[in-house]
Amino acid sequence: MAPGLFGYIVRRLLWAIPVLFAISFIVFVMIRAAPGDPVDTLLGHRYNEETAERLRQHYGYDQPIVQQYFTYMGNLLRGDLGISTRHTDFSAREVILPRVWVSTQLGIMALIIAFSIGIPTGIYAALARGTFLDPLTISFWLAIDAVPVFVAIPILQYLFVVQLGLFDLSWEGVWSTNIILPVAIMSLPGIAGIARFMRASIISVMTEDYVRTARAKGLRQRTIVVSHITRNAMLPMITVIGLSLPGVATGSLFVELFFGIPGIAREALQAILHPDYDVILFLVLFGSTMFVLANIAVDVAYGFIDPRVRVGQARGG
Repeated sequence: MAPGLFGYIVRRLLWAIPVLFAISFIVFVMIRAAPGDPVDTLLGHRYNEETAERLRQHYGYDQPIVQQYFTYMGNLLRGDLGISTRHTDFSAREVILPRVWVSTQLGIMALIIAFSIGIPTGIYAALARGTFLDPLTISFWLAIDAVPVFVAIPILQYLFVVQLGLFDLSWEGVWSTNIILPVAIMSLPGIAGIARFMRASIISVMTEDYVRTARAKGLRQRTIVVSHITRNAMLPMITVIGLSLPGVATGSLFVELFFGIPGIAREALQAILHPDYDVILFLVLFGSTMFVLANIAVDVAYGFIDPRVRVGQARGG
């Protein structure tokens, strides 16, 4: 690794520390300042002032907000995510982590399928520019993307579950055949956006001088497309892939609700409707942290992939 690039990575990681600190503090204050009281929600109809005061002292809710924040972050670094006021027999950690893992597995599958189809589709459409195949290809995926998820799910369930009997709606785990339909619903609508972005990137690269030079040298079309056009057109796609990663762990609300999947999107909705303060707090912090880290990962990936970035960082260093 070039010294300039290494220094750049270190600087980006160091800048992430104050950013994450500011985000975490703002989110913490907003959640703690929200209407309601975790202790009131925890006790419910069993509420009495003496018990409530004892619980506030036990969980530190009677402390100044800044002290509460540092206590919470210290516990968070040790793996303690707080309490769940909805699932009183479980901690927030026991509620959140299994559901995040379920949603993450589904999200990874959907992301792989979406990009595996979307990127080749965009390349094909760009190479077919000027023929009817270009608009036909993109229009097909745009038509799929135009159907709202909450409309598509009942139709597909009726077709594949009720009429054809290929799947059922029981939850048997991530690796059962019943997961094919939910993953397809999560992945297929995103193909249109990926294909259009890749098509635009390919068309932009096709006008570059080095592509014309490669053609003038008599290189085969396949070599030009793979080595010169697609390779350079993939650079902007790194940003799209990187910024899609935080959404992997957030789940899909309608898919989880309609298919009875115990994912984190469904749990987040329930946590908001029946205030589960520590669950909401961690999910917001988790999402913010994932987004910041994804931006850093994209910058670092550019440094490794694009020689111009490596040279620029070396000179800057």
